[in-house]
Amino acid sequence: MKLYDIISNMRFTGIKNYQELDIDSLSCVSSEKLMNGIYFCIKGMKTDGHDYAYEAVKNGAVCLVVEHFIDLPITQILVSDVRKAMSYISSIFYETYKSKMKFIGITGTNGKTTTTFALRQLLTKMGKKVGLIGTEGVYIGNLLLPATLTTPDPIDLHKLIADMERNGCEYCVMEVSAHSIALNKIDDIMYDCVALSNITKDHLDFFLTMDNYCKCKASLFDIKHARNGVINIDAKYAKEIYKQSNLNNLTIGRDGKLKLLNIDQHIHSTDFSIEYNDKEYHAKSNLIGEYNIYNLMLAIGCLLELGFDLKEVINKLSECEILVPGRFNVLHTPSNFSVVIDYAHTPDGIKNILTAIKNLPIKRLITVFGCGGNRDKTKRPEMAKMATSLSDIVVVTSDNPRYENPDMIIDDILRGVDDKNIVTITNRKDAIEYALSIASPNDLVAILGKGAENYQDINGVKHHFSDYEVVDEYFKTTHTSEMKA
Repeated sequence: MKLYDIISNMRFTGIKNYQELDIDSLSCVSSEKLMNGIYFCIKGMKTDGHDYAYEAVKNGAVCLVVEHFIDLPITQILVSDVRKAMSYISSIFYETYKSKMKFIGITGTNGKTTTTFALRQLLTKMGKKVGLIGTEGVYIGNLLLPATLTTPDPIDLHKLIADMERNGCEYCVMEVSAHSIALNKIDDIMYDCVALSNITKDHLDFFLTMDNYCKCKASLFDIKHARNGVINIDAKYAKEIYKQSNLNNLTIGRDGKLKLLNIDQHIHSTDFSIEYNDKEYHAKSNLIGEYNIYNLMLAIGCLLELGFDLKEVINKLSECEILVPGRFNVLHTPSNFSVVIDYAHTPDGIKNILTAIKNLPIKRLITVFGCGGNRDKTKRPEMAKMATSLSDIVVVTSDNPRYENPDMIIDDILRGVDDKNIVTITNRKDAIEYALSIASPNDLVAILGKGAENYQDINGVKHHFSDYEVVDEYFKTTHTSEMKA
């Protein structure tokens, strides 16, 4: 693609050493090998891409997008915000601005992944080909690709959208993280519908205050980003976002236009009733827990906003076996107690999963959890209070300590909580095995925080680690020993 065709309609404040160029690639990573590439000099929290421009040129960059000119004899496009420019240029380069797909964006502290998986399966049941972008991977129809971020950076994001378009996808369902909104990753996507699951305490290491965090989420519900919205009006902060939004928003929940009437929870399924336009509907799902019914209602609300028939959607829901990696995954084990693995890693997430479990016919609840390092420290004791108030025994361990000392993280978790039912075991494998070893018939062991992650991030290195594998190996070893005995 010609450079002129890429930048002719964009806002920039200056050009240096302009040449008409053929552009074949985009990158914001200076060490990446490029072919006639544009390199975006992004200012990060720790490093500045301008300092690595020379390396990028050596690796094939023929044009730089900068916030200040650099002393290099190469074409440079001067802009006020490189991140915004990267989003725009990516949409032009991959021609996603011409996409005929319908875009659905789900934001919220918790529930994004479950809601997007529900949407994908419902749309598929109704004969649509769907692309999905989120925490647990990227789906292009039935093809699964790994994901590194909840919402990829614009270059990868628009490339994926282009791949979905080429492969005949009619819908693109996306998790939209608060970081992706704040860092302008989704600026050049016009969503046909956006939805808010909830807002609870998280990411304050980045946003500093809940007010900043809420404003970021609220900014998605604007005509510059979307045509329609769906809001869980029962969630904290939601009413204010609804009032401020200039979209046509459908509300869901006990106080919503799509109204939740009642929930009847069983061991392996949930029945629930909803009301819409003064008509009552009865629905059934394999998902368990009130919080999951809100996620399903959010998905149903999006489909209503996109013109689908509510009766048809509810009928298809009863046919769906919605399986979400790392979310309320009940493991099949040879034990006489149950094991659940879940990604819950916020106070509200822990409350939701453990409250749902407490409604099941179990004897004791044994919970294993930790907190991630280099993230919001204020939520650590809150997570402990929630876990101890809802569990019979809590085993506090390490999660992804990153660059923090895991024992110091555990100290933060324990601050201000009654430790009478708490055991601390720093090594996560040992902690899980301990919880399994003390479980009795009809108990349930909940292993929280990492879900489907297959690594532990320790001092910048991702070491292979899977909660599932630890449980599987434990039962293999234990069952073999029992057989020999």
